Amino acid sequence: MGIIRNNSGFTLIELLIVISITVILMLAASVLFMTFLISNSKVSSEQLIKQEGQYALNQMEFLLRNALEIIPNSSYQECESGMSEIKFLSIDGGITSLTKEEVDGKNKIASNSGIYLTSNAVEITNGPTFNCVQDNNQSHPYVDITFTLRKGTPGLDKDRDIVEETFTGSTTIRSL
Repeated sequence: MGIIRNNSGFTLIELLIVISITVILMLAASVLFMTFLISNSKVSSEQLIKQEGQYALNQMEFLLRNALEIIPNSSYQECESGMSEIKFLSIDGGITSLTKEEVDGKNKIASNSGIYLTSNAVEITNGPTFNCVQDNNQSHPYVDITFTLRKGTPGLDKDRDIVEETFTGSTTIRSL
């Protein structure tokens, strides 16, 4: 009587090949997933910078557009080029000042009313700069606003996690 052998099953080489292919596929899937997460994080940071910058720019333009009068700032500049602070008489009769202020180690765009136009999530790295121009005939002053916002800290965060954008806008003070 002969021995009956059951040849069903997998050989060791077949199992090693399947395991190797599975590991390669899992590595490829995890690389794709990590790439997606990193790019999603970068896009979120870019959107945050755009929202914060656009909000601050819109608020400054609105306040300046409706100002009753530009008055000398703390450096005694009234309507000059390259001002880091602009001061004006608001439509509510109060005096408003727009400038950069350091809060908790981060620079923010602030007004003297205690309102910050940027949050702790971003930092202002350049500006705000106000370039005010007024003709000799005392027409309505024209103000250019420029500032740069950054999310992330160089030297602390990876380069891919740092997002920086410059915002510019301009308005004519029409209430004068």
